[in-house]
Amino acid sequence: MADSTSSLRNFTPDQTNRLNGLKTRRRSISISLHETTTPAIKSISSLEHIDISDNNSLLISPLNSDLLSAYDKLTIWKRTIEKHLNRIYLHKLKEIDDLLSDGQTQIDITFGNIPAFEQLAVVTSQQEILDHTYDKIEFNHQLSQLFDLTSNNILLGTSNHNVVIYDDIKSKLMLYNEKSYLNSFYWDTNEYGDPCDLTYSNYLDLYCIITNRGLFTWSSENLSLPLHIDSIKPIVGNRLWTIASTDSRADVFILFKLGSYIERWNSIVGTKSWQPIQRWSNHDLFERNDQRIRSIRMTANYVAWTVESTKTSEWRVDLLDYHLRIIRQGIQISHLDKNSSCLLSNCGPDHFLITDSNCHLLFLLDSYGRMKLKTDSIIHKRIKNSVLMNNNNQQWLVVRLERPDQLYFIALTDQTEVLDGLI
Repeated sequence: MADSTSSLRNFTPDQTNRLNGLKTRRRSISISLHETTTPAIKSISSLEHIDISDNNSLLISPLNSDLLSAYDKLTIWKRTIEKHLNRIYLHKLKEIDDLLSDGQTQIDITFGNIPAFEQLAVVTSQQEILDHTYDKIEFNHQLSQLFDLTSNNILLGTSNHNVVIYDDIKSKLMLYNEKSYLNSFYWDTNEYGDPCDLTYSNYLDLYCIITNRGLFTWSSENLSLPLHIDSIKPIVGNRLWTIASTDSRADVFILFKLGSYIERWNSIVGTKSWQPIQRWSNHDLFERNDQRIRSIRMTANYVAWTVESTKTSEWRVDLLDYHLRIIRQGIQISHLDKNSSCLLSNCGPDHFLITDSNCHLLFLLDSYGRMKLKTDSIIHKRIKNSVLMNNNNQQWLVVRLERPDQLYFIALTDQTEVLDGLI
């Protein structure tokens, strides 16, 4: 600004005062726009990286995503326009500064008509088409298969070709299909730790096992040694607790014990060094400190978690997008108490199974928030965990039972034929 200051010597005192006032107002306005506030939606900030280098970015694809709520879309749209206007404002300020530096004194600015912003955002209402598939589910026990177990551990996962359970008495991963026992793998707890979560990643084509030592991936096809994903570590003494993965994306979510943190990672096949994407603390996600996430799972479209209120011992399920913005909040789960476990597992592209291993209850949840308690004489007061397996054009509800300890493959049908609408 040295050149601009020297040019002021050629002005009259009144002109000098007016130009100094222009600069003062310029700085004041710039700060004011920079500090513009928007409604406090904690997880919105993850989309503030949007490129606004051209006008077309005002209608960016994330705003057209079905994974965002209407409130979130409107807030992001408002912030994007504000940033765009601020960028134009700063550019015009620079033009004025450049003219002042060149000694120009007769500076003015003209404006066109204000765009009809109201027409750029149209609120619509879409009719939801409810999926009544759950109303048709029947357990076909005549086609079912039962296996005796030596352990009542709850861990259970499926690749759709086989089912893996963990036997904590024998320290083995046990493989089954709907017809027979297949194989086992000795799990060295001294080397790998004690498993606390077991799920299958279709994207990696591997089982993901979380222990007190960390995250391991393991192939049930060749029974290879587990691979320790050592890039994912405990946070300030908070150990890994459970993992969510899906079949179509590399993204995984890691939940730490007591819901203290959630991390989103990019999983990479064949390597132990995965790439971090984002971390949230419990405080980032909830305004109340009595909310604790107990389990987490995901589909190609949604993330779901179960949340317990430590004050009221009430349980609910929230459905979220991949930025952990709420899509459906507060789907209450009845019949549970403070001793419940509330385990989640995937049930098709947009559905989830919820199993309470303490109260021995099974719920089915769809993406519209409809929940149904499934009752059956065999699983009543016995169910510990459950997964859905789709193998050879037949769908199976696979459950771990206690008293006695058993693994049960239950064929799923509708009232007349094999259920083909569940997935």
